[in-house]
Amino acid sequence: MKSMVQTTLVVGLVWFLSAVALAEGPSRLLLASANPVFPLSKDQPKICPYKDKTDSHRIKLAQRWEEEEKAQQAKNQGKTIQGTMPDPFQPLNRGFFWINDRLYFDALKPLARVYGLILPEEARIGVRHAIFNLHAPIRFFNSILQLKPKKAGVVLCRFVVNSTVGIAGFLDPATRMGLKKVDEDAGQTLGVYGLKEVFYLDIPILGPSCLRDALGRVADTFMDPLYYLLNTWVYTGLYALEKVNETSLTMGTYEDLKRSAIDPYIALRNAYYQYRRRLIQQ
Repeated sequence: MKSMVQTTLVVGLVWFLSAVALAEGPSRLLLASANPVFPLSKDQPKICPYKDKTDSHRIKLAQRWEEEEKAQQAKNQGKTIQGTMPDPFQPLNRGFFWINDRLYFDALKPLARVYGLILPEEARIGVRHAIFNLHAPIRFFNSILQLKPKKAGVVLCRFVVNSTVGIAGFLDPATRMGLKKVDEDAGQTLGVYGLKEVFYLDIPILGPSCLRDALGRVADTFMDPLYYLLNTWVYTGLYALEKVNETSLTMGTYEDLKRSAIDPYIALRNAYYQYRRRLIQQ
């Protein structure tokens, strides 16, 4: 009898507490049971107010880290080069661009087409190799100035092999021997030591350049032994031959750039900037 009374009292007490909890709301009962030591007040939010903000911040931070990592990898590998160089003299440069454009279509291209009809492609490739070989001292001196002795050694070996086995440079057996071409000039040397492009220049006849590379071209001229061995007219004629010969081998490249660009001037300037930056990084 005593046990029945105790059981009845316990059941009644449990029923009474449950009724009170349910009267205040089922969610309060669940939350109170989950954290009985620190019960929630009625006006405390049931969901963490900072959860969405924290998740969003973490996602943005992860995305930023991923973008920075990809950019650093691209920079290390030299794959992505964006931007352009300052162009404060753009109206003047656009005028020179128009002059060079007309010189190309009205003089250089017709001359290169006739030149290509006279000499077969194999012979023109040989002329390209020979002229490149003649300018080896420029690449050698600039490799030394850039503290790249390995490249300087490759330039020297290529010059010896191509000047002898390659018949004065008309053939290129050095490449088949694993001695790859090295293309270094004073403009790159200045860039390696931190000199920026300063500003863009479109030079009549010479084409796209910048202040740094224009100064480098002058320095290369004084490094070239041919400048001292040949008179001015012959030296200038050698440059003209190189220009015509190269145009005959690359005819159509400039036309494709103009055809695909909204603004050919901007496209040529940016292409030159990226090309020179890539050479300096190498």
